[in-house]
Amino acid sequence: MNDRCQWSLSEDQSPDWYEAEVNNNEDEEIPGPPFDIRLVQAGPRLGWAWGFHTYIGDDSPCDSCEINWLDPEPDRDSSDYENYIQELQAIEGREDFFNSSDQICQINFFRGCYQPPTEEEYKRLRREYNTD
Repeated sequence: MNDRCQWSLSEDQSPDWYEAEVNNNEDEEIPGPPFDIRLVQAGPRLGWAWGFHTYIGDDSPCDSCEINWLDPEPDRDSSDYENYIQELQAIEGREDFFNSSDQICQINFFRGCYQPPTEEEYKRLRREYNTD
């Protein structure tokens, strides 16, 4: 899936948009708020995920929320099931996966989030990340 589609939460129009805190420590690898949406595919199954994505063409990985699937998983007896499970395990196993823009993504910082965290939740995640 290489459709180069990207959607984002509107900075000017959305009441849910907020400014991220600036990282003062260059070694800190905390992503910004996940205000971009990208399509994800595991085998024949399609879904979408909120995430913090760099611009297309940037080699930096994106940090994704959990995937919201659009369709059910393939039947266990289908020929697509094994491929789906392998790709799903890569996604859920904290391994890299590719989004619709062929950008490497990971579900790490936003694990457990299916939508962007509120500003307060985001700040809590940052504090927890800094203490680990």
